[in-house]
Amino acid sequence: MNCNFFAICSLLVFVFSNLALQAQDEFDISLPGEEAAAAIPQEPAASSAAAAEGAAEAGEVNLLGMIKQGGWSMWILGAFSFAVIGLLIFCLIDLQKKNFYPEPLYQAMAGDMEAMDLEAALLKAQSTPSCLSGVMYASIHYISERGYGVIDSEKLEEVMAAASRKFNRGRVRTINYFSVIAQAAPMMGLLGTVSGMIGAFAKLSQGGTGDPSAFAGNISEALITTASGLVVALPAIFCYFIFRDRLQGMVAECDEHAEELIGILRRTVVHSHEA
Repeated sequence: MNCNFFAICSLLVFVFSNLALQAQDEFDISLPGEEAAAAIPQEPAASSAAAAEGAAEAGEVNLLGMIKQGGWSMWILGAFSFAVIGLLIFCLIDLQKKNFYPEPLYQAMAGDMEAMDLEAALLKAQSTPSCLSGVMYASIHYISERGYGVIDSEKLEEVMAAASRKFNRGRVRTINYFSVIAQAAPMMGLLGTVSGMIGAFAKLSQGGTGDPSAFAGNISEALITTASGLVVALPAIFCYFIFRDRLQGMVAECDEHAEELIGILRRTVVHSHEA
């Protein structure tokens, strides 16, 4: 009886002691120093998460932010980009058929060549500025001074070629600006890269190795300017080759139209002499 009573009491003491320990673990009533210190602070984790979110938001860079991080060289690269856009629009408007060999002018001058009316052809060439009118004005002026007998000479072809080059000299210069920008933009980006790296190493020499954010701006400047220079240069080099080939094609077709007009005059002169 006494043994059973003692066993029951011992069992109850053991059960209540376990319950007390579980309650202590659950409510953190009396944990030792290091365990209590590790269990209690929950707010710093939340604050660090908030700081991480703030850093992520700060790391989102838009176009304006990239321009600001790129530093002073981005202003020059921006000017290059606007120059490429302006040249592109100008070449799209200028390199058209009506500015080289307009069809109404060709038909009107063809009639003058058949009638051997060089004065009327000169007036039409002066009143309608185009590549064809410039070439025909030079060739007709040359023929008027020397007579019909020299229209087959090589000198006439040289006069026509010189007139074509003179009329399109400005266009060639304009298209060459694409090539200049395509070569200058990467160099400007490289200069911005060197500037950014110099700033980064200057921060490192001042003891900035413990804080990477101290020279992160200079690294961003170095990378952004290089990328921006290439972004400006690639469209410029494509535009250069495209518009250069287009100009050459337009000039070639204009020369063919001028030769056809001279051929009409030649046949008319031959037929008039035969008659």
